[in-house]
Amino acid sequence: MSPGEVISNFGVDIWKIPLVGDELHLEQFRLMLQESELGKSKRYHQERDRQRYVTSRAFLRTILSGYLNQPAKDIQFAIGLNKKPFLQNQGNINLHYNISHSGEWILIAIGKNEIGIDVEKMDRSVLPEEIFPISFSDREIHAIKSSDIPTEKFYLCWTRKEALTKATAKGIDDDLKNIPCLDGVHSITKMISGNILSWSVDTFMVDDIHIGSVAHDATEKSIRFLEAEL
Repeated sequence: MSPGEVISNFGVDIWKIPLVGDELHLEQFRLMLQESELGKSKRYHQERDRQRYVTSRAFLRTILSGYLNQPAKDIQFAIGLNKKPFLQNQGNINLHYNISHSGEWILIAIGKNEIGIDVEKMDRSVLPEEIFPISFSDREIHAIKSSDIPTEKFYLCWTRKEALTKATAKGIDDDLKNIPCLDGVHSITKMISGNILSWSVDTFMVDDIHIGSVAHDATEKSIRFLEAEL
């Protein structure tokens, strides 16, 4: 599906975007960005990071323009709670977005309520047990270590925590172990959950080595996976 199309009647949309490295496309993407975005792209030291930023911002603008029916370059962003960006000129449409990237992929989640997404490239050769005490509960640590594939279970749990943290924008990294990540229904405090009464977190494979999770309002039951076209 082309991100330039106007899209309606959606619940949660997840756009899958490949990292673009060829200069022809990147130059086209730069034409879509504002001066502040171009300036930020130049501050990245690594060329790969510059490419990822330009690609993600260009696709974010193109995708949002389809929902908002606005020219991509005219879309304005602002910074909210805990530095979480939001749409400033979305008119009467209540739209939220979140971005994550890892390895060869960029994911953009779009929803009508607060939303968070995380993607990670899995390294199945290493299980980072040194972060377990500050990041996971005893029950979660047991679930990871007793799994048939502990590294994959770790990434599943990690992306779920990161997605919920990004969705709530609560700045709760110090309480990461209190954010649930196992299957089932959990009770969490308002300090962690934010304004939405009930959250759902869904996990999916992007490809064989990339795993993603999206946190969204539990009242939204429909999730669509879309691939952006260059």
